[in-house]
Amino acid sequence: MHLRHADLAVTPWRNGAGRKADVVGGPGWLVTFAWVDRDAEFSDFAGQDRTITLIEGEGFTLDFQGQPPLVLDRLLEPRWFDGGWRARCRLHGSPSMVLNAISERVAWRHSVEIRAPRPDDTGFAVLLEEAGAGYRRLDTITLPAPVTIRCAVIRFERKA
Repeated sequence: MHLRHADLAVTPWRNGAGRKADVVGGPGWLVTFAWVDRDAEFSDFAGQDRTITLIEGEGFTLDFQGQPPLVLDRLLEPRWFDGGWRARCRLHGSPSMVLNAISERVAWRHSVEIRAPRPDDTGFAVLLEEAGAGYRRLDTITLPAPVTIRCAVIRFERKA
């Protein structure tokens, strides 16, 4: 599978406060890009784990009720948080784009790593640079991958 970033449909967040493009998903899990254009509340994903990775922009801080804030100001550093934590986003300057991996906690676990894919990888790779042969930055491919460049390697495993 090769999904071109340029072909993804952009839709509003669940709460209407931002924009997103769903990349791939299944029952209980999702990979999506999101654009954070302004300070806003994040959508509620109660019961789900979220890993968010800053792809473009200066980043932002997520303020949670009852939890320490999560500062996203470094590109390509995946950060986990509980999707049920009420989160208010404060931009650090310019708008930002993130990659999200979301999974239902009771049934799935997921991981996001920034690295070149390995031959034994399964899951998805979001390309973080041009790869040639028609593969563009931010395209998504199924693993094992026909590329050896730096990617966001995303794996979902069903819990036993």
